[in-house]
Amino acid sequence: MKIRKIDKKAILAGLKSFCTKNVALKAIALVFAVLLWGYVLTDQKPMRTKIIPEVATSFDGEAELIAQGFCIRGNREEILQKVAVTVRTQITNYAYVNAGSISATISLRNISEAREYEIPIQANVSSALGVVQTVSPSSVKVQIDTLVTKTIPVTTSFTGELPNGYWADTDALTSTTRLDVTGAKTDISNITRAECVVDLNDKTSTIYSTFDVTMYDKDNNVVSSDILVGTLPSSTVRLPIYPMKSVPIDVLGSLVGTDDLAKNHEIVNAVATPATVRMGGEQSGLDAIDSILLTPIAVNGLNTTSTVESDLILPDGVRLLDSEKVSVLIEIQEMQMSQLFEQLEVQIVGTEKRANVTLDVSTVDLTVEGRYSLVSVLMRKDITVQVDVTGLAPGVYKLPLNVLVRDEAATVELTTTLSVTEVTVTITQQ
Repeated sequence: MKIRKIDKKAILAGLKSFCTKNVALKAIALVFAVLLWGYVLTDQKPMRTKIIPEVATSFDGEAELIAQGFCIRGNREEILQKVAVTVRTQITNYAYVNAGSISATISLRNISEAREYEIPIQANVSSALGVVQTVSPSSVKVQIDTLVTKTIPVTTSFTGELPNGYWADTDALTSTTRLDVTGAKTDISNITRAECVVDLNDKTSTIYSTFDVTMYDKDNNVVSSDILVGTLPSSTVRLPIYPMKSVPIDVLGSLVGTDDLAKNHEIVNAVATPATVRMGGEQSGLDAIDSILLTPIAVNGLNTTSTVESDLILPDGVRLLDSEKVSVLIEIQEMQMSQLFEQLEVQIVGTEKRANVTLDVSTVDLTVEGRYSLVSVLMRKDITVQVDVTGLAPGVYKLPLNVLVRDEAATVELTTTLSVTEVTVTITQQ
């Protein structure tokens, strides 16, 4: 049997003839087919199946459950996982069936005791768009526990530092000290305390705000707030923050009787420890303060150095940030004076027999400085100016002058200044 060759030209000619002949008849047939299909869609309404993945789930009847004294225990996000829902719907509604038109719920109604339940997941399609055929997964395990409320203590702590020149009045701190937390008995019983942390960084004015709290168990492990039912706990904190200033202590201005010290005595120094103190308050009040006084310190009749304690006198409108007690060192000593003795004869000591000793300067002036009681009673006869030539052979020498005022002890205590500190000594043989 012979296989005939396909005639491509004949095929193309046939297609052309089919498309160009009886065009009107073919158009009528097409219109009729469209009308027939529309009738099938609108009147016969054929059914189709559609799977909608990622449908969100929710609890139904949770308010009633809480009213009965029960609550859900566990991670709600894990319990409320999304499900896949299969819906049978008419073809005309097929496009309208989506995750937004389907509700999937976990019913908490008819629960009467605290235990674990296997609860079916129920799904419904809105606006009669179809019928739910399957839900996957079809059920979920839910742990039900007794609902309890516990009162726990709350502490406030701080982190960070205020900018330089500012101070937080922690004595005036007000904050929530106790909180009621509500949730599953098994979880709530583990909570022992809560802490509120306030960040002080960059704060320059009073903090008055609500802060979240962190809960802890007896081992200081953090307890997640996800276990709570209702409003999350918080603490309201008010902490005044003021400008701060360091000011010097005016010691001299605090002394009374400085003109009535022991005779011939004077104050050479008066120092407070600390020398400055910090104060906080409104800026206008701080700007008006340049120094701070002490309660008056009487120095009448004093003749020796002494250390006393005194209290600061705090100006109105500011707060002292350091101790009110200040230690004050008052240095008192006898007044200093000087006396000039002119033309004192220079005495030569250590002259050998059969030797002549001559000086280029035979008299000098001497200034004596020291405490008043010693210098004021000195006389010329109390002072000796000498040059020592002991053991020197004939010749010319430059030798220092030595001064003795009354005795060695007095000489060491006093300050002596000669108009000439050395002389030229000439020694010759007789």
